[in-house]
Formats: sequence, structure tokens, C-alpha cells
Amino acid sequence: MSTHLNRVLLGWYSRFDIFAGLIGGFKTVLSREWFTVKHQFYTHQVQVEPNNVLWKIDEAASQVNIIAMEMSVLFARISKGEISIDQFNVENDMVAKKIREFIPSLDPMLCDSRYRVTDFTGARPLDPEDIVNPYEPGLILEGVLWPMNIIKLDMYALDLMRLVQTAQILQIQTTDEEVLIPGFRICQMFEAVEYWPGSPKGAILSCLASLGIAAIVLPRDQRHMNWLRRKFTVVESNG
Repeated sequence: MSTHLNRVLLGWYSRFDIFAGLIGGFKTVLSREWFTVKHQFYTHQVQVEPNNVLWKIDEAASQVNIIAMEMSVLFARISKGEISIDQFNVENDMVAKKIREFIPSLDPMLCDSRYRVTDFTGARPLDPEDIVNPYEPGLILEGVLWPMNIIKLDMYALDLMRLVQTAQILQIQTTDEEVLIPGFRICQMFEAVEYWPGSPKGAILSCLASLGIAAIVLPRDQRHMNWLRRKFTVVESNG
């Protein structure tokens, strides 16, 4: 955590490690210490510079990483029979609580309404083949708060992945409403990032992992599958 470059590299690698583990059903390669030390560093920086929004964003991202790491480890342990179903249910409820409370408990500086995108002038018109409306006012944030879009997308993806994996482990049926609401929210934010003219170049590359998780629950009809193919093609064309 001593240099900016190292922090960027660790942030990239830990995010990749987490989503690979969640999708593959195995523990993160990095141990808990990597995630906790990172979170402690950013928490300290926020305490030292309480008005620095960049540190607050980094702290929020590191908190998401910890929740995701705990979830990855939990599902890997139950799949290997290392814990009982009762213990799994207790720990799973704790993870669910952290996910539910994350966005509502964000620092007000990270939800500043002045940075909400309300003008999509220059974006392409809505397509009849779209499955979502990406031009909802306030859906994404701009300026210094842009990274919060990716953080929220990651959290929606965690929520969705937890629902899907819990249903698989406990052999229960999820309702369409449970999985489709976060699934379509991810798709909506993905398209908003894709089509808003002010998005940073290559921004949707950071949204790929979340879109991949949303793809698990989308209806398998031709309209939704064609939409997904178009989105993955766009990601591929961006590198």
C-alpha cells in the first residue's frame, strides 16, 4: 500500500481474483490479510483527510472487496463440505445483511446529487430491441464520483450471485422478482455507461464481470440473448 502504482495493481488484481472465485466457485487466491490491510489503509487515510472524496471512494471499494472475499470463501467452504448447512445459513445471512446495508449507509459525499447524470444529449435513441432504459435520470454519476458506478455495479452483482448460489446450495427455487430486479439493474447501468457520451474511454470494460453475472439470470428468449450478444461484442471491441 506504500505507492500509488502498487495500490492500483492490487486493486485490479483483487477485483479479478474475487470475481473469478465467485464465478468459479473457489476461494480467492489472495488471503484475507490482503483485503483487510488494504481496507485499513484507506480507512486511515479517510480519518486523516475526512474531506478527501477520493479516499472515501477507495475505502468503499475496499469494503466491497472484503464482502466479496468473505462470500467467495463461504461458498467455497460449503461446496467442499467444510461447514454445516446451519453454519452456512448463519454466515450467509451476515453477508446478505452487509450487502443490503452497503449502499444505504454510504457516506453522503459519495451520493452527492450534484454529480447525478440527468442529461443524455448526444446519446443514441432508444432501440425497440433494448431490454432496459439506460437513460433514467440519476442512474449513474459523473465527475469525481464516476468510480461509484462501478462500485454499485459490483454490489448489485454480489447480491445477485449470492441469491443464485444460495438457491443452488440449498436446492430452493428463487422467484423471478428476486433475481431479475438486480439482473436488469446491472444491464441498465451497463448500457448507461456504454451510451452516455461523457463516459471515460473503455469504461465498460470495468462492467464486464457484473454483466457476466447478470447473464446467468436473464430470460433465455431470443430478444434477451441477442441483447447479451451485442453487449459482449461491444466489450470485445473495446479490448
